[in-house]
Amino acid sequence: MNPYEKLIQKAKEDGLEQTKKGPQTLKRAIKSSKWRLILSTLTVLLLIVPTCYMMTYAYYAFGTKSTTLMDVTSKTLYITEPNTTLEEMEFDMNFSLFSMNLTFEQHKQIGDEFYPAKDYELQFIFNDLVKNRTYSHLDKIYPKYPTETNQWLAHPKQLVEFNSEKEWRVLSGLPEETVVEAYISLTDLYSVDQVENSMSNIDLTWAAIYTGTEETMLSKDGDVVSPIGYPVQPDQTNWSPFRDSVSHEETFLTMLKELKPYEDIAVEVSPHKNLELEERIDYIEKNGFKTYGVVVTGPKSEIEELKNSEIVRHIKLGEVKLWNWQR
Repeated sequence: MNPYEKLIQKAKEDGLEQTKKGPQTLKRAIKSSKWRLILSTLTVLLLIVPTCYMMTYAYYAFGTKSTTLMDVTSKTLYITEPNTTLEEMEFDMNFSLFSMNLTFEQHKQIGDEFYPAKDYELQFIFNDLVKNRTYSHLDKIYPKYPTETNQWLAHPKQLVEFNSEKEWRVLSGLPEETVVEAYISLTDLYSVDQVENSMSNIDLTWAAIYTGTEETMLSKDGDVVSPIGYPVQPDQTNWSPFRDSVSHEETFLTMLKELKPYEDIAVEVSPHKNLELEERIDYIEKNGFKTYGVVVTGPKSEIEELKNSEIVRHIKLGEVKLWNWQR
């Protein structure tokens, strides 16, 4: 075989060898590309996730502050949930991607003591409330979606769906060794001081303030509104906006103004789905503070005596507990 033929033969052998190795080489190349893609993706994710968490923390720290959302939540509940209070240490806040979770416990005064009323679980995605779950510890629950006539506190000209006489009979049948929470609708509009002075030996815990809408419980636009008001008793709990307040009335009005820019959030937080803050703020500023209904608590016998009061129109019983009155 001459040199030329040898060269041709060697080329054929080399080509045959490469043909045999081709599929294996291709498989190795594909496998290597897959791993490079996986590693690249993991690298990007490991960079993106911490960045997103940093953006979340920055947003709630410097954008819509987490404390602002907490303030809106707590103030809304103080003015819309009669006879309730919140403890600062009960707030539990944690963050996930682009969201903040807020859990806390609400308390209610029955007699001399405060009892758990509701547990709240709220989730905000940026500034939007996307989850609002409540777990009640109460025996009686205020209507979640009040109508014009099923309010527990009623204006003197407003009809009510509950039977007040039946409520008085239930009250009279309770053991003497009990303390009671009661929702009292009044015969007219009074100052809170007038009502408090007429109800001795019990605690007046919350007053519903007349805002020009309560005869019908409808706003100018025809939407159902719910009572708003403020705690009457001094409140020294750390989280309370009424802590060390000189005038609860003025603190209440200030709170309404502070909530107005966040009314959408307040409406979502509150079980009462229409606040109409602008309309009601305007009325209070022009006409002052009068109450048409209050929440009281005290010994069963003392609450029962209110039936003879000239200023009491209706009663709706709330919570009842065993005797804890220490006065």
